[in-house]
Amino acid sequence: MARLRLEHAHLSRVLREIEVQRARLGRDPAAVAVLAEALAYLVDYQHVHHHPREDALYQRLIVTRADLAGELGALEREHAGGARQARRLAHSIAGLHSAGTPERPAARLSRDLQRYVDETRDHMRREERVVFHGDVEHWLAEEEWRALTACLPPDDPLADANELRRRYPHLAAALAEPVREVLTRSREMVGDPHARSLSALREGAADLVDAYGELLHEGFDLARANAVALWSAPWPFGPLAALPELGRRSYRYATRCVSLPSRVALDCAGRMLAPFAPPADDATSADPG
Repeated sequence: MARLRLEHAHLSRVLREIEVQRARLGRDPAAVAVLAEALAYLVDYQHVHHHPREDALYQRLIVTRADLAGELGALEREHAGGARQARRLAHSIAGLHSAGTPERPAARLSRDLQRYVDETRDHMRREERVVFHGDVEHWLAEEEWRALTACLPPDDPLADANELRRRYPHLAAALAEPVREVLTRSREMVGDPHARSLSALREGAADLVDAYGELLHEGFDLARANAVALWSAPWPFGPLAALPELGRRSYRYATRCVSLPSRVALDCAGRMLAPFAPPADDATSADPG
């Protein structure tokens, strides 16, 4: 479940990048290369490895959670439909590249990409509401979890920066772009700085939502772990002995609740200010020799 949750976070990052790049279709040729690799990642990993593992999980859960059978069955069917949609979009991106990104097909494809992003996000929110919360680990017996994890797929390319750059170099560069903009103060920034700053604010808001979603999952896991520790401790003094460890875990979680949103907010502020930063002085960047 931890791995599936992490892959959801990676999927969210790619969906945000698709949303950014699809708005540039028809006016920025580089957007096609990034979108082609983003769709390739979805087709080659998310729809081939991530979603089939979720399907296997849902098929087992239907047996123990008959009350969720309707929702789990709908999520499975949406996996198949999403895979077909992603393949069609990848094919359209390839055709757009060969046609030189004409304006009208680019506008139509941009709308199709946004529809895919919106539907995928809605699908993920429902998965997280129905399945991806702290109690799911108790819904199956230990031997069923062992069967589900007996044959794990390849690692997610987004979990390894070197592998991501090797397989999807344009996507890797695009995902790193906000950091690069803040650090280099590049002279090559183009377009309306106010529009770029507003775009950074929108991306930062999405990052903040993802961060709080991650903290929510961790909060569920922490509450479950603390409850198990207290319940399994021998009475009457066992719970008292368990309190220091519970306190340490809770303190670490509280620290993350403060530090993670703060880092996201500071990164967003840097991206919003970057378009207004003055260019680096040539004299100071020249070789003193």
